[in-house]
Amino acid sequence: MMRGVLQVALLAAAASCVLAEKGDLYGKDGPQKESIVEQLNHLNFGTHIKKPDSMSHVKLIEFHKDSANCKSFVKDYNSLAKQFKGIVKVTAVNCATQKKICDEYGVKDYPTLKVIPPGGFGTQDYTGERNDKAVYAWALKFFSHFVEKVDSEKIDAFLNKDAGKYKALLFTDKAKTPLMWRGVSVDLKGKMTLGVVQKEDKGVTGRFKVTKFPSILVVKPGQKKPIKFEGKMNDIREIFEFLNKYQETFALENSAADEELAQKKPWLSEAVPELTSLSAQDVCYGADAWCVIVAGKRDADGKLEKKVLETMVASKSKHASGSVKLSFMWLDAQREAVFAKALGIEASPKVAVLRTGKRTRYAKSDDEVTSANLEKFLERVLNSDVQYTNLKGGPPELTKLEPPEDDKKKKK
Repeated sequence: MMRGVLQVALLAAAASCVLAEKGDLYGKDGPQKESIVEQLNHLNFGTHIKKPDSMSHVKLIEFHKDSANCKSFVKDYNSLAKQFKGIVKVTAVNCATQKKICDEYGVKDYPTLKVIPPGGFGTQDYTGERNDKAVYAWALKFFSHFVEKVDSEKIDAFLNKDAGKYKALLFTDKAKTPLMWRGVSVDLKGKMTLGVVQKEDKGVTGRFKVTKFPSILVVKPGQKKPIKFEGKMNDIREIFEFLNKYQETFALENSAADEELAQKKPWLSEAVPELTSLSAQDVCYGADAWCVIVAGKRDADGKLEKKVLETMVASKSKHASGSVKLSFMWLDAQREAVFAKALGIEASPKVAVLRTGKRTRYAKSDDEVTSANLEKFLERVLNSDVQYTNLKGGPPELTKLEPPEDDKKKKK
């Protein structure tokens, strides 16, 4: 019995030594396993910090070592990451293993907090009290947004600007524009215009029959009825996914055409559509994008199994504003066995990136499809650190599906 206790104690001590040597204070090796602080290293630092797609965001970086001062700040920094989720990139660099990065930024004391403001030019050092409230207030000073204040006098001008495109309105009872909405406006900058309406403006709230606050509506001139967001108002990722469906897909001349198109081609409004013979041209081959394809199984509801779908949706949100357009989709591995085998992803769920054009080629990941593994794979893809295989004759053949009855009648 005593010997067993001693073995457990020795194992615990060994684990503690590994942590001390490694110095990781966040992620799976840190004291708080649920930490969402992004750990940066020489492989992903450029992707997270220096790439053009992140230039509109505020980046907060903690440079740390395995010291008492750094450990005492872990709880506060994890709290900051949760408060800023989806709005400010909260990251960390372990200077014990990433000395080159820390030297590049002139880090001498630990922890050192730096902000890279929007635009990515230069850094600002934090010199205040080391707690989440103080750092939160300081980081927000660098945050800018693109939400327009809309009232009864401005509503028509707001709707008619880029008249063929949808806009989004947040109706709120708060005096200040919520941070969540400001964050979404950064992600959709140049793609969709966001506005905010105060509860007191009866002209606009009455016009759109809004009685519950907060509420989000997607609107456009000539629209018969606004589209209401029915999801969680505190989930920035869910809100982004909802709005992202409308920012380009349905930029047509009238809402009747929008509704008709949505019925004919439902895959255009799906966050992660299924790759089939009917959808392939729209979602992949003709989309001028790199196709991120996961081969998986159908759930009882006929859709991709929930866990894998959530992983793909989360990754799509993360890469939505990137300089390289990534189109996320899924493949029924059983029905499309020939296609899956050609890309080496028949042992579902597996993921591959397919690129079409003058040459059709693909790169696949042999790892299990998890959020962490998918991000590592896509980082390698974006950094040209993968081995591509050419496909002679173009993309593999997909099982031929019949279009809806109405479409077949029109063709006749």
